[in-house]
Amino acid sequence: MLSTASPDAARPKESPSRKPRKFLPEVQALRALAVLLVVVYHFQPWLLRGGFVGVDVFFVISGFLITGHLLRELRDTGRVSLGAFWAARARRILPASLVTIAVVCLATFVLSPMTQWERIGSQALASVFYVQNWVLAGESVDYMASASSATGLQHFWSLAVEEQFYLFWPLLVLAAAVLARRAGRNMVRGVLPALAIVAAASLAFGIWFSHSGNPAAYFITPTRIWELALGGVLAVVLRDGAGHPRLRKFLALGGISAILAAAFMFDGATIFPGTAALLPVLGTIAVIAAGRTDGALSLHRVTDARPVQWLGNISYSLYLWHWPVLMYFRTLADRAPGPLASLLLAAASVGLAALSYYFVEAPVRRAGWLRGHAKRPIAAGLVAMGVVGLLALAPMQQRDQLVAERMAHTEQLLQAPPAHFGAGAMDRAADRSFAGPEKVIVPDPNVAVDDEFAFGDCVAQKPDAKTPECTFDHSGGDADAATVAVVGDSHVGQWTPALDVIAKERGWKLLTYIHNSCPFNPEPRTLETEGDLQCTGPNRATMERLLGRGDIDAVITSYSASSEFDDAGTGHRPGVAGFAEYWNRLAGAGIDVYPIADTPTARAGADPRDCVDLNYDDPEQCSQPRSAAFDGQDLTPEAAKLAPQARVVDLSDEFCGADSCPMVIGNVMIYRDRDHVTRTYILTLADRLESALVAAKQTR
Repeated sequence: MLSTASPDAARPKESPSRKPRKFLPEVQALRALAVLLVVVYHFQPWLLRGGFVGVDVFFVISGFLITGHLLRELRDTGRVSLGAFWAARARRILPASLVTIAVVCLATFVLSPMTQWERIGSQALASVFYVQNWVLAGESVDYMASASSATGLQHFWSLAVEEQFYLFWPLLVLAAAVLARRAGRNMVRGVLPALAIVAAASLAFGIWFSHSGNPAAYFITPTRIWELALGGVLAVVLRDGAGHPRLRKFLALGGISAILAAAFMFDGATIFPGTAALLPVLGTIAVIAAGRTDGALSLHRVTDARPVQWLGNISYSLYLWHWPVLMYFRTLADRAPGPLASLLLAAASVGLAALSYYFVEAPVRRAGWLRGHAKRPIAAGLVAMGVVGLLALAPMQQRDQLVAERMAHTEQLLQAPPAHFGAGAMDRAADRSFAGPEKVIVPDPNVAVDDEFAFGDCVAQKPDAKTPECTFDHSGGDADAATVAVVGDSHVGQWTPALDVIAKERGWKLLTYIHNSCPFNPEPRTLETEGDLQCTGPNRATMERLLGRGDIDAVITSYSASSEFDDAGTGHRPGVAGFAEYWNRLAGAGIDVYPIADTPTARAGADPRDCVDLNYDDPEQCSQPRSAAFDGQDLTPEAAKLAPQARVVDLSDEFCGADSCPMVIGNVMIYRDRDHVTRTYILTLADRLESALVAAKQTR
C-alpha cells in the first residue's frame, strides 16, 4: 500500500459541473462486440477472417478500466492498495477460468483422443498459472510442432497476457505516482509519461518483431502490452463531459467502423500485431473516448439494448467456453462445423456462459466473506490454482501409463511382424489396416511424431543461411561407386531412411542437402518474402556445390506440395519453371535427376494421429478419398514437362488405393503428423522405391 504525506495535494481538481459515470454502457457493448467477433471468427472463419481483432478490443478495454480503477484510488485516497487490487482480480478472473480448466481436464478422458492428453495437460497447467501465451510462442517457432492439434485451452493465451499485465501494471502506476509526488507534481497526471513510454516501446518492438516473421510475435506479452497501455493512457487523459456532441457521435461511428473494417479486411496473412493492430486499437479508443451519445446517428440505442448489455455481462464466460465446445466438436466429428452446426454450438456456448456467469462468476465476485479482506480471495485463489494444477497432471500421468501398456504390445508385434507388414499389405481394392489378427499399430499414434528420420545437424532449419552437406559412405572405398545426393525440404528428408537402406545394398556414397521448408527451387517461397525463411540463397549455394563436386551421379529430390511460391511471371504456375530450371542444369552437367512425387496429405484440418487413436480398432474410419489426398497442387508433373531428362518417381499407389487413402496400412501408421510419413512406413517401401528408381532410369 502506498501512503502519501499530503494526499489532498496530489488530487486533481474535478469539475463540479459533471459527476463521472460509474457505469459505461458503451464499454459493455464493446465487450459484446469483441466476443461476437471472436466467436464468429472461430466457428465460421470465412465469414469474418479478421475476427481475431476482438481480442485486441478486449485488451484496450482492460487497460482502460484497470488503469481507471487505479487512478480513482489515487485520486480519492492518495494511495494504491495492491492487496485489494489483486484480490479483486482474483475474484473476477480465477473462478470461471479455473472451472473451465477443470472441466476440460475431466472431459479429456471421455471426449479427447489419448494423443492429445499430454498436450491438454501441459496447456492446462500453463493456463492455471497464466503462461499459456509463452508456451504457444515456444511451440510456434518449433518446426515440427507447427502441425500440433489445437486444444480446448489454447485460447487462454490472451488471458495470460492480461493476467501478466495485472501483476506488473499497478506496480508501474504506483512507482510513477511516487516519482510524480516527489517531483511535486499531480500524482494522477504524473503517471502519464511512464504509461506513454511503455506503450511506445511495446508498439515499436511489436512492429519490429511482427515484421521479422517470427510467429511467436502473435502471442508474447511485449508485443501486446501497448494495446493495454494505450487503454491506460486514455484513462489518464479522458475527461467525462457532454461537450461537442456531434464530434463525439462521429468519433463513435468512426471507431466502430475501424473495428469492423479490421474484422472484415484482415486475415491470417495480415502481419499482426504490428501496425495493422493500430486499426482496431484506435477504433476501440475512439468509441470509449466518445462516451455516451444521443440523437441521430447515435449508437446509444444499440449499446443500451438489453441483449447487448447482457452479452457484455457474459462475454468473459462466453470467451472461456466457446473454444472448448468448438474443439470437442472438431475432434469428435473430425471436421470443422458447418453453418447450422456452428449456430447450435454457439447456442450451447452461450448456455454454458450463462451458467458460468450466474453460478460461478457473479456469486464469487459478490461473496461477502471474500470481499471482507484482501488476503481471503488471494489465499483461496492460490489454493484453487494448486488443486486445478494437480488435476492438470492427471491426463499426462494416465496417458503415460496407457501408452506404456500399448508399447508392450507393439514390441511383441515387432518381434514377429506379420507377413504383409506395412506397404506389403497395400491393396488397391480395399483398405487393409491390419495384416493379421493383431490390432496393434506401429508406431503407436501417441509416439508417431517421434518416428522420423533422425539426421540431427544434417538438417537445416527455416532461418538457417546454409544447407548442411552430410555424407553417408557405403561404398567400402570403391572408386567406381555411385554418388547420390538427396536434395530438398523435409519431404525428401522423410525418404532418407529408405534411401540409406538402398545405398547400403548398392554400395552408394549418399550425400544429403536437406533444408526444412525449402524446396530445391530458385523461385522464392511466399513464406520467404514474408518472414524469416531463407531458401533461395541456400539453394543457390547447394546447386554450386552439386555442380562443383564433379562426382555426383544422381540427385533425388522432392518437396512439400503445400509450398507456395511468389509469381515470377514465367507463364507457368509459380514454382514450375524454377524446378525445371534446376533439374535441367543438373541434367546438363550429366547428373541423373529423380524427382519423387509428393506423398499424399492427411485429411484437411485434422490430425491423423487423433483420428487413428479414437478409432484404434477400426482406423479405416479415418481413410479419405483419393481425390482429396491428391489435390493437384504438386508441381512435379508440370515441371517434368519442361525438364524432359528428369525421371519422375511416383509411389502414390503405395499410399492410396483406387478410391481411398488410409491412415494405417498393414499395422503401420502412415503419418507422423498431417503431412510427414513415419520412418517405419518409409522403411517398408525401400524395395518398392529401389524398383521405381531402377524403372525410372530405364525409361529414358
